[in-house]
Amino acid sequence: MKKLIIILMVCFVVIPSISSTMPLIAKCDDSGAVTIYSDQNIDCKIHASKDRKEWFDVPGEWNSDLTRFKSEDMVLNDNFNYGLKVVYPNFNYIMDTYCPGYKFSCKKLNISINTCYKRAGVFSAEFNSINQNGIYDLKYIFETDKGRFVIHGPLMYSKETENITISFLGDNNYLLNLKTKLNITKFSITHDKCNNKNDRYYRYVEEYCNKSFCIENKNCKANEYCDKNFLCTPLQCNTCEKILNHSCIPKCNDNNPCSEDKCFEGKCKFTITNGCKLNDTCIPQKHIRTINNISYFCNSSNEFVPQKKANESCSYDYECLNECINNICSEKEKETVNVIQKIIDFFRRLFNF
Repeated sequence: MKKLIIILMVCFVVIPSISSTMPLIAKCDDSGAVTIYSDQNIDCKIHASKDRKEWFDVPGEWNSDLTRFKSEDMVLNDNFNYGLKVVYPNFNYIMDTYCPGYKFSCKKLNISINTCYKRAGVFSAEFNSINQNGIYDLKYIFETDKGRFVIHGPLMYSKETENITISFLGDNNYLLNLKTKLNITKFSITHDKCNNKNDRYYRYVEEYCNKSFCIENKNCKANEYCDKNFLCTPLQCNTCEKILNHSCIPKCNDNNPCSEDKCFEGKCKFTITNGCKLNDTCIPQKHIRTINNISYFCNSSNEFVPQKKANESCSYDYECLNECINNICSEKEKETVNVIQKIIDFFRRLFNF
């Protein structure tokens, strides 16, 4: 009899009093998840049951100090008083917890942004969303080139987004349109309940919107051009080029109208062409110009030379004030006959009058 009493006393010492040494509190939420709080460091498997006969695993994780267990969403989905079992190597601890039933979980969301762009003052975004609560339950965030954020969501929205429209394109695809003057560079979609969710669930999706659709160059900014995909694309000019009319043109200029200015391999290259400089124009060789009431011609050395007078040697008519005859400038002035006068003279000879 003494041995039996001693054995029972040892059992009471070995098996701890659960109610006094391991108080646990369990709370369910409408995401179908359960959170268990402990005032001790424990690391146990958790099971759940409706009838206390058949038990199933509750997947989840303990925090770093092993005092809080957070299950995955969509585990305890019914409006029901579940039984929870904390499984230890030597004993199990069972408690009851009421669950309100599943309503929403970030685990269920599936959102992707196909494209976003701005055209004719309207920002547009095409996206795909599988969300059982609807697209108007989502939060849409617009980031501008100035680092400013404007928001449109079910709980709050910015004044700039009050005229937002969302159209259904079929097969869970949607088109968002927002008439705005803002230059939106990034577009994001999230949910109020998912902003601070564990990373293993949906938090947000974002897309950089740094291009705009166009039909021609004038639909784009001054430093852009309309490419073959009808997108406004920034110009990539060389260091010796500048942008003019949506194109890269050489900014090389030696102020000589008789030279060809080019940008070659990032450096300015000037090629002299045949002609004589006159103010801001280049006069071709052999051409005659009057400068300060003196008649000049542009010679083969690209220099203006005064036309020659009578009896001076010459090779071409343009070198002389008159004609060049037998390599000598003639004293006789060039005969200039009006075209109409020639016609009149022809008919006079023809009809003898």
